[in-house]
This record gives sequence, C-alpha cells and structure tokens, in this order.
Amino acid sequence: MNTEQIRDRARQLIKQMFGTSAEFRPGQLEAIEHILNKSGRLLIVQKTGWGKSVVYFIMTKINRELGKGPTLIISPLLALMRNQIYNANKLGLRAATINSSNTKEWEQVQNGLKNNLYDLLLISPERLSSQNFLPEIVPAIGRIGAFVVDEVHCISDWGHDFRPDYRRIKSIISNVFTGIPIVGTTATANNRVVKDLEDQLGSGFTIMRGKLNRSGLKLQNIVLPTIAERLAWLADTIPKLKGSGIVYCLTRGDVFRVSNWLKQCGIDCHHYWGGDVLDDNKQDLSPILEQKLLDNKIKVLVATSALGMGYDKPDLNFVIHYQAPGSAIAYYQQVGRAGRELPESYGVLLHGSEEDEILDYFMREAFPTEDEERAVLGFLNTLTSATQGQICRKLNMRSSRLEKALKHLLIDGYIEKNKSNYSRTVKAWTYDQQRKDQVQAIRIRERERMKTYISHDGCLMRFIANELDDPTTQDCGICVNCRQGLLPTKPSQDTVQKALEFLHQDYVIIDPRKRWPNGLELSVNLQSKPTIVIPKDEVIEQGRALGYLENAGWGSVIRRCIKDNSTVPEDVINAAYYLLTKQWAPSPFPEWITFIPSVNRSRVIVDFAKRLGAKLRIPVLDVIAISNSSKIPIYKYENSQQQVENSINNWTVKSPIRQSPVLLIDDFVNTRWTLTIVGRMLRINGTDKVYPFTLGSVKDTK
Repeated sequence: MNTEQIRDRARQLIKQMFGTSAEFRPGQLEAIEHILNKSGRLLIVQKTGWGKSVVYFIMTKINRELGKGPTLIISPLLALMRNQIYNANKLGLRAATINSSNTKEWEQVQNGLKNNLYDLLLISPERLSSQNFLPEIVPAIGRIGAFVVDEVHCISDWGHDFRPDYRRIKSIISNVFTGIPIVGTTATANNRVVKDLEDQLGSGFTIMRGKLNRSGLKLQNIVLPTIAERLAWLADTIPKLKGSGIVYCLTRGDVFRVSNWLKQCGIDCHHYWGGDVLDDNKQDLSPILEQKLLDNKIKVLVATSALGMGYDKPDLNFVIHYQAPGSAIAYYQQVGRAGRELPESYGVLLHGSEEDEILDYFMREAFPTEDEERAVLGFLNTLTSATQGQICRKLNMRSSRLEKALKHLLIDGYIEKNKSNYSRTVKAWTYDQQRKDQVQAIRIRERERMKTYISHDGCLMRFIANELDDPTTQDCGICVNCRQGLLPTKPSQDTVQKALEFLHQDYVIIDPRKRWPNGLELSVNLQSKPTIVIPKDEVIEQGRALGYLENAGWGSVIRRCIKDNSTVPEDVINAAYYLLTKQWAPSPFPEWITFIPSVNRSRVIVDFAKRLGAKLRIPVLDVIAISNSSKIPIYKYENSQQQVENSINNWTVKSPIRQSPVLLIDDFVNTRWTLTIVGRMLRINGTDKVYPFTLGSVKDTK
C-alpha cells in the first residue's frame, strides 16, 4: 500500500473504532504510516490519553489485511491487558493473552495461534522467561507481523529491579524478532530513560515525541501527615466530586484500610491490587471491578499501581493519591488516568509521613544482595541441580528474596533452569554492585524531586512535564498554584474523630494456613500417605489481630508494649472485647482461652490473656509449654521451610486440655506458622475449634 492508501484505510478504521465523527489526534496517523511504510523502529512518547494503543491497533488491522502475521505485545499489567483486549474488539481485532491468570486457556490460545485465529497476542514480560515460550508459542504464531512493547519505559524503570524480565527484551529483539516493525510506546520517557532504552534495545529508533501537558487536569497537593486526617479528607471530599475515580495507595494494607473506611462512610468503593481480588466464593473480582469502573457503576476503586499504566477510562473524573509515589514518572502515569475526555478533572496528591519508610522498603527489596546471590550459587555448586523448594530448605532466605535472586542469576546467565530444577552454569560470577548503586541513586534523586514537587509554588503541571524533559512546557493555568482555591485542604474535625475511632477498630484478618511449605510432608492424608496438605481436622479457624503494628490506631501502643514487655492499657482490653463480641463474634464462641508462651515477652501475653478472659468471663488455662527455650525465635528465620523445620517440635501440651472451642492468644502474627503449629497441636489433642487472636500484625495476613 502506498501512503495515500494507508491514510485512507486508517481514517476508515478510526471511524469504525470510535464513531463517524472520529478524527486522528496529531501524530497518530503519521506514526501508523511510519510503521507500515518503513518497517523500522519507532519510539512513541506521548501524553497519557493521547491514544498510543490506537496506533498499533490500526497498524495491526492493516497489516493483517495485507496478509502479515499477528502483532505480539508486551504488556506489564493484567488490568492493562484486559483493557487493551476490550478496545481491540471495537476494531474487530481478535485478541488473546497468555498470562498468570489464564493458565487453563493457554493450550486453546496456542492452538488458535497455529490456526491463525488471532490478530494480537498480549503477554507479560515474565512469559519471555518461560521455557516453552520461544520453542512453542513463537512457532505457533508463525511470522510475527510486528513487535510492540507497551509502556516501554519499564525496560528502564522496572527492568532493572521490579520487573527484571524486561531485560530479556534486548536479546529477543536482536536474535528473534528481526526484520519486522518494533514499536515502543510510553508517556514517561525522559532523556535518561530514552538513553537507557537505546542501551537496552539498540540504536536506530525514530523518536516521536509530543507535548505532555494535560489540558483540563487540575493538579493539587495537600499535606496531611496523619492517617486519620487523610482518611477524613477522603470521606469529606469524594462524595462532593462528580463521576467516578481512583484512590492510589502504596501498599495492599493501605488499600484494604482505605477501602474499608470509605465503605463505612457510605461510599460505593472496593479494593483492587495486583493478583486476585477474591470474593466470598474465592473468585477473582478484578475484571468485574475494572468493568464496573468503566461503566460508572462504582464510585471509587482504591488501588495499588496495578491499576495504573494504560488503563483507559476516558471519563474518569478524579485520581487521588493517598500517599506520594516514588517518582514523577510514576505519578504522571497514575494521575494521567483522569480526565482524558472531560473538560475538567482532578488530580490530588495527599502526602503522609509514612511514605519514606515504605519507599525505603521497596528500594531495599528491589535487588538481591551480594550475600544472597553468593549463598545460592554456593549451594548449587555442591550438587547437580535443585528445585526452589530444596534451595529454600537449605538457605535461611525469605522465599520472595530467593525468587528474586534466582531470577537475576538466571537472566544474567549464572544459572540455568530445566523445568523446576536450577543448576550452575560455567559463567564466572561477579556481583553487579555498580548497576545496583546507579539505580538506587536514581531512585533517591527521584524521591527528592517528588518532595520538591509537593512543596512547589509554581505551576504543578509544568513541573511534572519538566521532570519528563518535555521541551514544550508551559503553565497550565488551572492547577492550585495557577488558580487559587480548588478542593478544601482540611477535613472536618468531626470526621477526623470518626477516622480515629475507625483506626482503633482497624482489625486484621488472620487466614489459616492449609499447606505445609513445599518439601515438608508433615501431615498424613486419608490414604495414610505423607502430604503437605494439612487435613481439615488439624486446620485452625480464621482469626483476628487487633491492628497493624504501625503508626495508626492501636499499632503504636501495642508495638511499645510488646517491645517493653509491659501490660497493655485498659483501652486495648476494651477494644479486644468489642472486636470479639461485636465485630467478629465467632460461632460457636470460644469457651476458654490459652496462650502461646514466650521467653522474652511473657508478661504482655499472659497479662493480656488473663484480663481479657476476666472480661469475657471464660477461664484462662496455661496448657502450652516451650520444649527448647534456647532455640532461635521463629521470626528470625527468613522462609517458611526454615521456620517450620526449626519450630515444628518446639511446643508441647503440658496439661489436659478441653475439647470445647478455644481462643489461642499470641502477641503478634507475622508468618502465621506459630499459630498454625500450636493450633494444630491443640486440635490433634482434641480441641474442637481453635480461634487465633493476637494483639498485632506485622504485615497484611489476608
């Protein structure tokens, strides 16, 4: 097709996609023509909402009409994949995806590819590391028509730490996808990212860069250090905003808390995060929630960044950040969900005192340490191969840390994987400290720039666009600094008081563990064979913790009492009584209490159990004993295998116990293994139901 034919067909398709009055935005038609005519490499840097996916959808449609193969798209988030499939269908494109949430459909998709039934295949970057992707999926596709990396900045920003599989794209492009169009799209490629992309992908990319200023998006920063103030502000403000929106939080725990608070305030909302969002029947609600937000059938989704890049709802009226993200890039991506086709919308950034602690944790977790990589390689040097479970049993390393170390060592070629077995390669190992230091230095600079943004007294949109190296920046005229007085900056004191009361009842659900760690067959099934599945008659009930051990609600009070091994205030006893009798009210209700003894914190646990028992008017029985008080505490071990193996025989029943339901008390819950092991022991000794109950929770146990 010549240039005029491409343009004519593209104009027909844009109207088919969006209606007879639809026209291309500046740059879209030129991008389509460039890809189809020159079959080269194109990097599209355009503002959020510009319509980057329209370019590769229409390019794919024309390519397929010309007899070319399907387009392969690397997409970072499940929500983005589902949104892309929804929009591709508008153009009559047949789209499929292979990701962690649809494993049952993989064979069907693979057969469809072999029969040329699909125009688009969307995959996550992790699929590039799958053993069967290159040898099975790529041949099934046949001759790929184009290769698209959506949100291509992830190769730089996430590929170095959070999503290391993005680093595989360089070799894929060099060795597999040659001679076809390569397209990268993003809204947030500043000069540093562009240079990094050239280092990762090779030179030769044509860069199509547009203005990043978003008209109609009114930005505002509000500093509210305490959790209660921010919760109160959300409750006061959201009902007054038109339409629907997203509230972003940094952690799942915060997402769950904010969502519960807004529900209690009568606001139609739900929590959302990466992975499954389960309903009462253990079904994933994620696709339903995404569609509800698209259809304006829900006021707010409280979400992590999993509902960030590329999620396209043109009439989203507001995006509020409960906490500040770590960079202008992340902020622009997320706040850019708002107001794509509205005359005005709001992007509000609330700032809390806990952000640095959370972001420091993320940065610490980003890379495997030198000692972790050395330990893994040292173990693999002693044998032919080992599974992840076997390595975990040997090394005192958290499963998430081991998984990260294995991923980096695999990508860097120091180990290889055959099915589930890892083995050492001959490549000499050196720890890449320089890369780690460089990325961490960038992260720290980006966080400091976000702090500058929060206190900035000039145009906020211009500040963000400058951070993204937009050469065409200008004042927006509508942010809080350009036009004084947008949304209120302080919540009402009445709502703050209600938020404080909510935080004092902000309990944590403790779900029971139902399996032992991989490799530890500590139970026996109905066929009298060892199994990692804990039989139902040995499983404890769902339990509760009074709160998170953080600076909210009872957290700071409980944390201090645990640290000092001191008795808790009477208010905490009252809160526990209220939770047990009014909010949780387990049925059948426990008829007695026992507690897990502690070498170093016996006073706080025993005193709490006795005072709670007196208030509930049920007996407290001291029936559990520690077998070996010199053993390292369970929380000092880093992974489940080590925690269970070193603790499974560390408790005994020292006196007769009752068969009636029991409340099993500990000071705090972290891994849940102590409660699982001791609770199982009580059940084996005849107790009917074991309800775990702790003062605090170290992390979200849901």
